[in-house]
Amino acid sequence: MMRHVVLAAVLPVLCALPRAAAADGGPAPTVAQGRQLYTSFCARCHGVNMVNTGASFDLRSFPSDQRERFVRSVTQGLRAMPAWGTTFKPDELDALWLYVSNGGRP
Repeated sequence: MMRHVVLAAVLPVLCALPRAAAADGGPAPTVAQGRQLYTSFCARCHGVNMVNTGASFDLRSFPSDQRERFVRSVTQGLRAMPAWGTTFKPDELDALWLYVSNGGRP
């Protein structure tokens, strides 16, 4: 009986907690999705697994508190980096940022 009382008290709270989701209401972006995007679009210049060859900015040193700067650099370009514009949907940018801000670790 006590188990039912606890469950009845906790269940509404758990159901009310916000769930992470993409901007479009789909599943939340993940580091794995970011890794896949990085491999497809970024590794050519920034190095496989973010191991830079010195030919471009080393993303492993990108400050993790500068997400807006990252998004601006990706979408608008910076120096030799091309502007990717609307190539990435907002949730894809979020996933890419998760991967980069995690230092390229899965």
